[in-house]
Amino acid sequence: MKIIITETQNKTLLKRLRRIQEVRDTIEFQMEVQDPCNFEDGDEYADFCIGEGISFFYGDENYEREDDTFADEDENEDSGREEIEKLMADEYYGELVSLWDEYSDNCDDDDDDDI
Repeated sequence: MKIIITETQNKTLLKRLRRIQEVRDTIEFQMEVQDPCNFEDGDEYADFCIGEGISFFYGDENYEREDDTFADEDENEDSGREEIEKLMADEYYGELVSLWDEYSDNCDDDDDDDI
């Protein structure tokens, strides 16, 4: 079976892939700048990094985008947001929890300093 993609479908697909990559980039930025030691557990760390990345991408309240990568797009930016949130959780959640597990053993515990 042969699948034929029209030029319009191709542009839509490319836009969608660009948007997904932009969300990935914002999540990976959070992974770089957030210290896992500042979180109680891996779930909190994963939720925060994924949530911050998605909130930044969609320009939620108190999140201002500094670029206009998708400003020329007519489509509703929230279209498919739940699907993207699920996709990002599936892709990054386990990795972030593992990262927290790996780094949490090396975190300084302030309670130990009092002994």
